[in-house]
Amino acid sequence: MGLKTLLLDNYDSYTYNLFQLIAEVNGELPTVLRNDEVDWPTLSKRLEAGEFHNIVISPGPGTPKRPADIGVSLQLLRAQLPIPTLGVCLGFQALALAHGAAVAHAPEPVHGRLSGVQHSGHPLFDGIPSGPAYAVVRYHSLVVQEASLPACLHGLAWTCGQHHALQLEAAPSDGGGAGAGTNGAADGAAVGGAAAHGGYPPLPATGGGIGGGGGPSGQRVLMALAHRSLPHWGVQFHPESVATRYGVALLRNFAALTWRHHGLSVPSVPPSLASKLAGPPGAAMPPRPWDQQPGNLRLHHRHLPWLLPACGGSEALFWHLFGGGSDGSGSSSEAAADTFWLDSATPDRGRYSFMGGRGGGLWRRIEYRLPQPPPAAAAAALGANGSPQPLGNGAAPHSGSGSGSGSGSGSGSGSGVPPGTLVLTAADGRREEMRTRFLDWLQGLLASQRCRVCPEDAAALPFNFWGGLVGYLGYELKAECGGRQAHASPTPDAAFFLADQLVAVDHRTGAVYVLALSEEGSVASEQEAQRWVAHTAERVQALASASAAADGGDSSLPPPQQGTGRAAANGTHEAARSNGAAVRGAAEQPPSGKAQRRQPGPFRLREGRQRYLQNIGSCMQALHDGESYEVCLTTQLRRQGAPDPRALYHALRATNPAPYAAWLCFGAGDLQLCCCSPERFLAGGRGGQLEAKPIKGTAPRSCDPRQDAAIAAQLAGTPGLPLGGSM
Repeated sequence: MGLKTLLLDNYDSYTYNLFQLIAEVNGELPTVLRNDEVDWPTLSKRLEAGEFHNIVISPGPGTPKRPADIGVSLQLLRAQLPIPTLGVCLGFQALALAHGAAVAHAPEPVHGRLSGVQHSGHPLFDGIPSGPAYAVVRYHSLVVQEASLPACLHGLAWTCGQHHALQLEAAPSDGGGAGAGTNGAADGAAVGGAAAHGGYPPLPATGGGIGGGGGPSGQRVLMALAHRSLPHWGVQFHPESVATRYGVALLRNFAALTWRHHGLSVPSVPPSLASKLAGPPGAAMPPRPWDQQPGNLRLHHRHLPWLLPACGGSEALFWHLFGGGSDGSGSSSEAAADTFWLDSATPDRGRYSFMGGRGGGLWRRIEYRLPQPPPAAAAAALGANGSPQPLGNGAAPHSGSGSGSGSGSGSGSGSGVPPGTLVLTAADGRREEMRTRFLDWLQGLLASQRCRVCPEDAAALPFNFWGGLVGYLGYELKAECGGRQAHASPTPDAAFFLADQLVAVDHRTGAVYVLALSEEGSVASEQEAQRWVAHTAERVQALASASAAADGGDSSLPPPQQGTGRAAANGTHEAARSNGAAVRGAAEQPPSGKAQRRQPGPFRLREGRQRYLQNIGSCMQALHDGESYEVCLTTQLRRQGAPDPRALYHALRATNPAPYAAWLCFGAGDLQLCCCSPERFLAGGRGGQLEAKPIKGTAPRSCDPRQDAAIAAQLAGTPGLPLGGSM
């Protein structure tokens, strides 16, 4: 029988990382209760009844001194029950505070940084090295002052040496094969470097010894403590972080202490766990069988090898197929109504691009708007001059999270927002409107519409996006996830296309793929999909032949003779670059057949200098007080007289090419998005695997290679760029 653990959740974003590790160690899933989900009388009865063998108190935002942050956790600790209990981060601080120790601001906030830890050899650290070889990840702005510990508590571990950033190097990925992500990154490709492979770089041997420094003043910081007579322990760091060494071992030791406390023999470590004791904690789940997934949609596709360079690249192909012809620089966006282009303008970093327009019988344009926010909430979010208050719309903690003791996820309590308005528009113009919550509707759609995957399709298509939803989720949709609804967006809070017809291009090989979905068992739907695939393939071949003939080449389009993939990718990239000089002024030119546009004025910022500085100060204060481990400060720039979006995007991708660019045009110019990004936050691949690659922190580039390298090195070591979350 496995151990039964109560995991008290202080609304932390890493609670379920702890959940996974506890389940692996215990052999049984822990019970999770949020700190305000149950009152103390009810919880105490469950504990006295012996429902749980031990308790883990999670990290969380804020401070243990604030009842709203710590909830029932502090009452539990003050009850001094003889139940093995482990406090992590905020739980560690709460354990100290419950017995009268002082919790105060740290010498400096430390978030997503590694520190060496020297410990006393307590059984909680059995089998774990002491000193620089024991590297842990810290996320906290508050500390327990060791000098204030009462007689019933004693320290177990301390920082040694200076904290530092973890260096992670991305493993190269060819983006192909069955593991290809939606835009070319290999599915399941591990982040390289020592942390991804279980071996960690040694910490700098500064400080050393039990008196080594952990902060800017050289003072050591208390990292673990224990009660002298109760089975209560706490750690300030995050054993569940992907970059913490021996996190699994520490939780295994806590389990062993629990078994001994209950007078039971400690079971041997199972082989499946033995290899994980040193870390990193957690493990990727093995891919689920993917090539025989049932579904009610059938895929039709055609492979056209080598045609992309002959078509003039992906930009020429997109405008020819879906934008009314031309090269994108002159014609109006009206011809490109209801189109999308997930554009890899730098194919060396993103292998595939996807494009489409108004499709067949399954196609829908989806637009959702939340109800108007309550007047009181909207007014509270605005200052006297109409600008958002600090830490309102302009500066928000990451994902609503905070980190007085570590990482947090806010204290939302589910969605209380009323249903919004969802509008579905079919390809023939039919319109359906309903009242619903978007995420509920989306979950139902994904459950009811699934593409049947067969081995032949899986082998023939090197990418994973075969049709489906393309669009965006607006920030204000957080109201359906327990966030505060304080603002009304002038644009839809969610907008998508349900794409049943699309074209994909492989920048590495120069191949073009034409895809369409049909309803299983519907002859009319299958015939429609097959006709569209055949007709679109003919249009692609005609464009390639016409382009080759215009260039004086052979319209029979033989395969490239040298380095097929590299030549195709370079040809596409060079085609975009060669247009650069002509494109730079295109965004200010009037579309053909249109009246001269008014010259654009300067950009205007939403906040003035003083307000923006106040917002920065609010961000810094939130980090200092432990209300957040990461703050995203945003503002808005407006400009009148913008160019036609089609011309704007043409210029944007030429002057600032990016691997994750996109064009989205909803309706006949009602809403158009032109964007480019070097970052893909999350990719889902075959077998249910996910890859997260967020970018944290930027710096201006330098023309001097040596100075540019120095800037990159400085950025990599900048405090405040979180690296330690377990994925």
